[in-house]
Amino acid sequence: MSSSPPNSDPSSDPSSPTVPAWGREWTRSASSNGDARVLRTSALEAAKTPSALRSIMLGALAVLVLLGVALLFVPWRQSVSGTGEVTAFSPDARPRAVEAQISGRVQAWQVTEGDVVAPGDTIAVLEDMSTSYMDDQFPERIAETRAGMLRDLRLGTQQARQSLSQAQQTLRSARARVETASLGLATARTRYERVERLHEDGVESLRTLETAELNLRRARTDSVAAAADLEAARQAVASARLQVQRKESQLEAKRAELDLQLENAQERQAASVVRAPVAGTIARINRVGPGQTVKPGSALALIAPETDDRAAELFVSSIGASLVQPGERVQLQFSGFPALQFSGFPNASVGTFSGTVRFVNPVDDGTGRFRLLVVPDTSEGHPPWPSSNFLRQGASVRGSVLLSNVSLGYEIWRRMNGLPPQVSVQRATSSAQ
Repeated sequence: MSSSPPNSDPSSDPSSPTVPAWGREWTRSASSNGDARVLRTSALEAAKTPSALRSIMLGALAVLVLLGVALLFVPWRQSVSGTGEVTAFSPDARPRAVEAQISGRVQAWQVTEGDVVAPGDTIAVLEDMSTSYMDDQFPERIAETRAGMLRDLRLGTQQARQSLSQAQQTLRSARARVETASLGLATARTRYERVERLHEDGVESLRTLETAELNLRRARTDSVAAAADLEAARQAVASARLQVQRKESQLEAKRAELDLQLENAQERQAASVVRAPVAGTIARINRVGPGQTVKPGSALALIAPETDDRAAELFVSSIGASLVQPGERVQLQFSGFPALQFSGFPNASVGTFSGTVRFVNPVDDGTGRFRLLVVPDTSEGHPPWPSSNFLRQGASVRGSVLLSNVSLGYEIWRRMNGLPPQVSVQRATSSAQ
């Protein structure tokens, strides 16, 4: 006959009555001074949150509340970001391609990559492929032809001028005859009138009167003939002068035409020698060897001018371009120069450089991006850009155009809602005006 231990749990006995869940007691063994005791607690007390966890939760809630309040006062600088490359602001300082002006065959290269050239230095020599200019003496032959044709035209012009001089001499003689005829006519008329009065008085005979009348008629005929000769001489002078003008016009037109042909031949011959347009360094030479042909406009070499003129060419989205105006400050990070860039905290950035927006392209590049040209910010307190020996054209650059100052909480809310950066009231008012 067995008996249960005195400290056994009655609930574990199958023969004990069923106890409700809310009235059950839980036991936990503990040791104190080597004596075993049974601690009993209710289910409600066991479900309570421990005090340590409660303190942690209250602390976290307090931190969140303080963080939310801090977000309302922490300043944040809004910005528009873009990427691009380093270039030059002046077009004369940008790399330029040296192109072939004629269709020809490469005879020889006079430079190699890395050579420093001055304006007018020979880069390559081409052999003209045009049948009209393959003769090396073609400009000289055109010059000889030009001299012969101009000589003939000058001779014709001189003859026309001589004819004009003769016609003018004839005109002067005709004028003299007209004056003589007019004087003779006046004399004959006066004599006829005097003889007529004397005949009426019976002093002169009828024969003398008839002779005076005949002389008057002859004088009139001579005057008419002299006037006709004068008119003919005038027409001859006008015709001769027109002929001189025609000859001179032909001479000038032919001279201009032949000069153009000669200049074209000389320029064509000079174009076979490709020369450097500016001073700089040969950055690249096209893969065309001696004996290969090139077409007009083919790039033979690329020259990088020696200049300290630099700018950053950034591309931003259409939304960002609508918020950017010339004069805005830009924070730049160049490739190859270590930097820590914080667009929201520009004063905390390290290794960045300052710039100013100089130009905003009014037309996109075909992909919805707009081009910005940023020049160095030369105001006091901003470090200068790296030397051209280290910061070369074509290097990658990342930039942030600094806009308005807002709170960090507003910036988080704006980005969560997909809203664009805000525009300051002063700039919006000035743009509207």
